[in-house]
Amino acid sequence: MTANNNNATIIRRDLLVRLCTALLQDKAEETDRIPLNIKPKKRGSVRCCVHKDRAVLKYKLMSILGYKESEETDELLPISHYVKHARGIQDFIIDVISEVCSNCPSAKYKVSNFCMACEARPCQVNCPKNAISFKSGKAEIDDDLCVNCGKCAKECPYHAIQYQARPCEESCAVGAIYQDEQGFEHIDKSKCILCGNCMQACPFGAITPSSTLPQIISEIKSGNQIIAMVAPSIAGQFRQDLHQIYGSIISLGFTDLYPVAIGADLTAAHETIELQEHIESKVTSPLTSSCCPAWVKFVKTQTSLDDDIISNTPSPLAYTAKIVKQENPKAKTVFIAPCIAKKAEAQALSDCDYCISFEELGAWFVASGIEISDQMEYKPKVTASLLGQNFAMAGGVSLAIKESVENDCRIENIHGLNKANIRLIKQKIKSHSCDFMEVMSCEEGCLGGNLSLVSSRESIRIYNAKAETH
Repeated sequence: MTANNNNATIIRRDLLVRLCTALLQDKAEETDRIPLNIKPKKRGSVRCCVHKDRAVLKYKLMSILGYKESEETDELLPISHYVKHARGIQDFIIDVISEVCSNCPSAKYKVSNFCMACEARPCQVNCPKNAISFKSGKAEIDDDLCVNCGKCAKECPYHAIQYQARPCEESCAVGAIYQDEQGFEHIDKSKCILCGNCMQACPFGAITPSSTLPQIISEIKSGNQIIAMVAPSIAGQFRQDLHQIYGSIISLGFTDLYPVAIGADLTAAHETIELQEHIESKVTSPLTSSCCPAWVKFVKTQTSLDDDIISNTPSPLAYTAKIVKQENPKAKTVFIAPCIAKKAEAQALSDCDYCISFEELGAWFVASGIEISDQMEYKPKVTASLLGQNFAMAGGVSLAIKESVENDCRIENIHGLNKANIRLIKQKIKSHSCDFMEVMSCEEGCLGGNLSLVSSRESIRIYNAKAETH
């Protein structure tokens, strides 16, 4: 499944736009009709019936508004009730909605209709557990004997044996998602690093992040001073000039805007000093970047890794939020972020009051009728270096470090916390093959954030096209 390009993502964004429209118009009651408008009676249903589809949409909206499905004490309470009492970010931002979870079957190898019951029967001959037999002209796998080694699938000349996985579990590199006895998936919060892979992998959209959009819109409507802090990767989301994107954000009602790239400059400067001290100390293990909160949490939850490999330098967001609060102590701050893990980081920072994703920002633009190309440019009073802005892309942190570090430095860049890359990271740490390692949870770095509006490839194309013109 291509990230950011599937119907489950389209539905989630549609819900955000419709919710945002109702909030901007002060028409909370209109949200009660959202499931009916999306799923009218005469339109075909995805599930057993249109009523089930509508219930699913209701629970997704509840999740966006900060409510877990298990907290519903009265099924007759309308969506507008939750809108009027929106909670914002849940304690863990994401959760599996059991009403939406499709109870995927256990992961196993299955024989398809492409089986020709050939004379060679390499699947049967090479099975180490004698789990394959032939009945009615087709191979059959005994699930009680099968150990999911996959040899049968590799040997079949017709590719008639396929591995049927649970998408969310298969995508999770840390084993944080599991199925209970009733077949519903759950997230082990002690293991989860908020990489967002399960959210993107679930074909039914059963994992929907919670949002603080209602609170932010309320703050703006109340006339409160509210300042946006924008991640550098915003440049890869829209084709318009960066200052025009900033102008569009100001048009939403923000009183000021700070690029988080100014914090990236500070992170690069301090991390460079830390790396030089690290190299001079003759420590054999590498120093790794502290910018990605999913990577930081991964290290802290892995007993096989030492916390000391993580840089002590604060992230660009932490530096920027501190600057904004010092200069504007009475203002509320909103971080505009590319991913779920950054939402968690923002939630943990005392200098950051709210956080929304690029996806939520896009919904807000649509609901407000804002065309970026029609907006005036806005130039922040503080600017960042090109190296700070390049923190958006894969290798951006390393590039900034390499430009400043005085010692000879061996650098590695690894992006995408999948199972293969995790093995590679551990191997490189064990072999002492580098001095500094940049690790990002999302492929292509923040340009490939899991709550982006466009795919990572498109984001890179947009970002590089802008770089070529400057």
